[in-house]
Amino acid sequence: MTEKPLGIVVVGLGIAGKVRVRDLKQNVLGDSVVLRGVISRRQVEDDLPVLDWDEALTRDDVDAFVICTENDTHEEYARKILEHGKHVLVDFPLCLTAEGGKKIFNLAESKGLTCHVEDIALLLDSHKDMKHAIQNKNVPFIEGTIRLDARFLKEWIADIRRAGFPSFSGISQLEILYDLFGELSLQEAHFEHETDLHRLTCKLHTLDNRPLTWIIERVRGGKPRQASQEYKFEDGTTVTPAPVSKPPGPPPPGHKGLFARDLEIFLSEVRGERSSDEIAQDKKRVLYCLELAEKIETMAKTGTCS
Repeated sequence: MTEKPLGIVVVGLGIAGKVRVRDLKQNVLGDSVVLRGVISRRQVEDDLPVLDWDEALTRDDVDAFVICTENDTHEEYARKILEHGKHVLVDFPLCLTAEGGKKIFNLAESKGLTCHVEDIALLLDSHKDMKHAIQNKNVPFIEGTIRLDARFLKEWIADIRRAGFPSFSGISQLEILYDLFGELSLQEAHFEHETDLHRLTCKLHTLDNRPLTWIIERVRGGKPRQASQEYKFEDGTTVTPAPVSKPPGPPPPGHKGLFARDLEIFLSEVRGERSSDEIAQDKKRVLYCLELAEKIETMAKTGTCS
């Protein structure tokens, strides 16, 4: 007997939301998922069903939602969806506080539902290759730097109330560091906040006390997005991925891009095909990085970590 497809509603039609819709319309995951419609303030394509919240949350053929909206709405929307008995995939960050993240995961578990948080940076082949190279080094790690330079691509990203503090809106880079080095201790955090500039500089240590520097700089009308990483070792070698600028263009029709691969992970979790260890590791990473992001925000604002 063929398993019925998972009915999905996409919430938000920004860059990520449009990619999600494109993948679903192109059937890149075959008949395992089907797009039931979208919830959006934007004007949508004529052939795209537009739903309101009440209809989407109560329809029997809607099983899950994908949240691709402004960061400050993620927690509210995820809670609403879970309370109505639907699964949810959330673009990062899950929440703008660590406590909010714990509550969302607890709610999902209490209802036997899936809450999956996107982080496509960890799916990049360049990240996997770099992780493999670091783990197979025979000499001690000395120090590393991870940096993101970008424009305020959307106006809401410049509004900390909507985007969250940069340690939350840029939490993907924290998750990269956690995936590479494990738990981290915060040493320093400084934030420069002007009308046309946000610059966050953090000093972190690995468990064996090796320094990592994390810098995020966003400016209005500045250079295109550029992410870089560099990790130095005692033998004089450096591990670094190829520079990442703007996201790649759309994959060929039928090809699974990063967002489609993320959706595939979500689908496997909903259907009970993903191991409990993998799910637990993801949850641990998300919650740990939310807690660290909160510590960074506190230290940057007050000079202390507590």
